[in-house]
Amino acid sequence: MNGLWGTLVGLLSLWMAACCFCGYKRRFVAFLAVLFVGLAANLCWMVFGLDARLLEVNVLIAQASAVLYAVCAFAIGLFLGRIRRKWLESRVEGS
Repeated sequence: MNGLWGTLVGLLSLWMAACCFCGYKRRFVAFLAVLFVGLAANLCWMVFGLDARLLEVNVLIAQASAVLYAVCAFAIGLFLGRIRRKWLESRVEGS
């Protein structure tokens, strides 16, 4: 894997971690901001870096898959946050 691919995979991982963190902390507006920044970066990469047309089928499919990735990461964060909250609520206090 060369440097470009490593950078793209790293940025995707960072973006998905940010989506997951927004779900974990239940920050819906922050998730929308992270989602739109990621979609804009993805679109800029495809249009300017790969010289694709804006409404090309492959661009639309890539954008739709990015939305699905982000929503799944957000849902995982929500789930993990819920598990943590319920775990803390079920804690037995010593006397």
